[in-house]
Formats: sequence, structure tokens, C-alpha cells
Amino acid sequence: MRGERRWVGVTVVALAPWIWFAVRDLGWVFELVANTLPLLFGLAAVALAGFSVVRRRPVMAIGVGSCLLAGGAAVVGPWRPQPIPPPVQGWRIVMANVSSRNAAVDQAVADALAQQGDLVLMLEAGEDPPAPSGFTAVALPSYSNQVILSRFPARLLDRPVNWPKRLRAHRIGVDAPSGRVVVYLAHLVRPHLGLRGVIRLPRQMAAQRRERDALLASARRETAPVVLVGDFNSSDRGRGYRRITDRFRDAMRSRWAGPTYAASLWRPLLLRIDHVFVPRDWCSAEPERFDLRGSDHRGVAVDVGPCPAL
Repeated sequence: MRGERRWVGVTVVALAPWIWFAVRDLGWVFELVANTLPLLFGLAAVALAGFSVVRRRPVMAIGVGSCLLAGGAAVVGPWRPQPIPPPVQGWRIVMANVSSRNAAVDQAVADALAQQGDLVLMLEAGEDPPAPSGFTAVALPSYSNQVILSRFPARLLDRPVNWPKRLRAHRIGVDAPSGRVVVYLAHLVRPHLGLRGVIRLPRQMAAQRRERDALLASARRETAPVVLVGDFNSSDRGRGYRRITDRFRDAMRSRWAGPTYAASLWRPLLLRIDHVFVPRDWCSAEPERFDLRGSDHRGVAVDVGPCPAL
């Protein structure tokens, strides 16, 4: 009888980590918890291993293995490649959050330009960012610190009326080789932790959700293909990411993806918050994450364009 109870306990412990996949979409709290999964699953596995040793219950190793497996599926699952053919008439997008606190902006810009992008989009590039030559179109919007560089004819378009007033985003028309494309360059609200931030978290998460929903709603009304690019300030383990990928393809997953938020304090959380999303009937190739000197982000670059006809 005692042995049966032990196996019931082991079974419960082994199944418990997988409950995450049933509750992860239940609200903003779970959206935040998703950001901490590497730490939570790691601590749970260490605690179970310690319990197994102290109480001399080697059978609990099953729970340790289950915890590591569930954590791996939750964290690494959104990085797995989704093999697709190279795009037709592909062109390269580079997106880099240079960081407003960067003391080496010129070097970070050079890192982004070294990726040989046809469309180079930079966030937090400062009030007086460099404007390199060699691009057909250069846009330095006066109402933001974003930089837009294009080797194709490109222009800033009117903001959709449904976009929240404080949404840091631009709507860009690009005459790409495959035809006219509308690119949304977005920098969504960042939830701030800390003593003051905790009080504001529900409001910040709601604002981020409204911004994301506004982008998706206006994208549905566009007559040209839409590409979403930017720092979404939410990881690929959250509900927001899954809402976007219900309608768009994650271009970085034509190969293995990986973390893009490189701030020292948060690096163990393995956050991927910088994204390039393309229409579902588009393909991508040669995705790269690259270092940005002085920035707390890694840049992303990828070739995108329509998929070849079957």
C-alpha cells in the first residue's frame, strides 16, 4: 500500500510541469510567468533532485527528468526550425534595437549595416543618429528615435486611426522586388518590474495587448502584404506571440532561433523579444542573430519574400 502511494506521488510530480501548457493562456499573469520559465523549471528540477537525495528516493529522478523535459519544450519549442523553401525575389530585412543608453551608437549602427540589409530598421537610435549613404530612402521621423533605411523606394505612410496614441510604431510602404509591401516597425510597451513597476504591471500589460491587437487589426485591412518587425517586449513563450503567429509566419524560424535580449541581469531567462513576422504565404532564409556593440539586444536579419509556387 505504501509503495502504491509512492508511485501515485511520483506520477503527480511527473505530470505537474506539463500543466503549464494548459494554463499558459489564462491571463496577463501567465504572460509574465512565461518570461521566467527557464528559472522556474530549473529551480524545480534542482529542488526535486535535492529532495530525492536527502530522502533517498531515487525514483523521484522521474520527476526531475519530466521537469527538465517540460521546461525544454516550453522554452526551446518556439525556437524549433520550420523548414520552408527559400523565398522568390527575396530581400533582406535587418532590425536592430540600438538601445537609448548605448554609449557606442556609431559602432552598433555599423554592426547593423554590416548585415547587408535591403531594409534596415533601427530602434532607439538616439536624437542624432548616423544617416549612412548607399540607400535610396532614408527616414528619420521627427516624432521618434527610429531610423529607416531602404535600398528600394520607400516612404512613411499615414498611421492607422485605430493605433493607440502612444504606440511607438511606423507604417512604411516599400516597393520591394516582389511588389509593394507594407512594413510595420513597432516597439511595444515594456512591462517594468521593480517596486514601482509591480503596481503598474496590469496597466502596462493591458496597454501592450491593445497595441498588439491594433497592429493585427490594421494589418487585416491592408491591401498589400504586411510584414511586422520590431521589439515586441514579450517573449515567444507568451500568448501575444502565439496570437501573432496564428496569422503570420515567424521568419526567424527557417532555422533554429534563439534569445535576442542580452541584458546581463535578464540573460538567464533566454528571452526572444525581437521579431520579424511575414505573411503565411511568404518564406524566409538565412536568419541571423548578431551582436550590437553596447546594446542590450541582439539584432536580427533574414531574407524574406513570397514562397515559390508548388
